[in-house]
Amino acid sequence: MTELLKKLNKYIILLIISALFGMPWIYLKYYLFDYNGPDSIIESIPTIINYLIKLIVIVLLIIDFRKEKLKNIIITCIAALFYPLLGIVIYAILLIDNEKVPEHNQE
Repeated sequence: MTELLKKLNKYIILLIISALFGMPWIYLKYYLFDYNGPDSIIESIPTIINYLIKLIVIVLLIIDFRKEKLKNIIITCIAALFYPLLGIVIYAILLIDNEKVPEHNQE
């Protein structure tokens, strides 16, 4: 189980960063920046961060799928494009399934 957590740590950190630019951003932007109204670049920072995290998750999933030699990379990346947590969950399930397959072949 610790092996799985080591492989998922980078995704967990990215999801935490993504969550920080959600609801907390609405309150923190007034304290951190001089707010200039709804047309300000400050309003688009959460959207930019969200898209960057989605792209980073997709790239990391592609790298990890190739490293672990897992299948279904396309559907996982499409799922991660719309909802990153779903792509990470699919990766974790496939990783667990891939680790359990050799145990059944020993008999």
